Amino acid sequence: MRVELLPASGGFPGGRHVEHDPRSLAYAHGVLPKTSIRSVEWKRRIPVLDQDRLGSCTANAAVGLLGTDCASRSGQTSVTISAAAARASRGLLRPGIYAPDESFAVALYSLATALDGISGHYPPTDTGSSGLGAAKALRALGLAQRYTHAFSLAALVSALQTGPVMIGIPWLASMEDPDIDGRLIVDPGSGIIGGHEIELHKFDAPTGDYWITNSWGTGWGIHGSAWLTTADLRWLLSQQGDVTIPQWTTMQEA
Repeated sequence: MRVELLPASGGFPGGRHVEHDPRSLAYAHGVLPKTSIRSVEWKRRIPVLDQDRLGSCTANAAVGLLGTDCASRSGQTSVTISAAAARASRGLLRPGIYAPDESFAVALYSLATALDGISGHYPPTDTGSSGLGAAKALRALGLAQRYTHAFSLAALVSALQTGPVMIGIPWLASMEDPDIDGRLIVDPGSGIIGGHEIELHKFDAPTGDYWITNSWGTGWGIHGSAWLTTADLRWLLSQQGDVTIPQWTTMQEA
């Protein structure tokens, strides 16, 4: 297992670590034939979250996925935590019904920091986390039954055919403020200011553009969202990026 913290500049609200476990290769998401790839847009049922200065981006992205539609179910506007899940939360949650909001994301972040391979955890230290850690936390709470990983752009767009995904990427200075039309400007020369995790929920097949929802409130981008070209997304993922796809637990399985 290799664990590395992508450095963050002073005010950057990121917090994503690189954690690439070789065992994840056994859980690679499949690739569909090109003829099966269509434009997709998965509707989000919960508000855009705002992590403020906390490095909880991985959990915020995971909660975003939880509250967004996929092929198997509608986005969740409430989350039931069973007694078993409460025990697995290490005292962070009690049995009951929760809104998938910022408070829930912070609890998920705290659990993720305890489950991934990074030393220290939140609280008291804002250590940051990984996409893998957030997926482990979803599974520990019984919200996801398992998770897979896309190791190519073809696998990512194949996964998008059935639901949103979360991506961990380096964040460049040029990406802090999207262009007026919502495009994220990926300029490698501007420098990396940290690591970040975001929800990717839309693919436009004719243009090859991918839309993401951030966790910096609705004042960022276009109501909290922005878009990337295929070339820019490919480059970001080539820089130690990763893609995590939770397989949600259905009501019958819960």
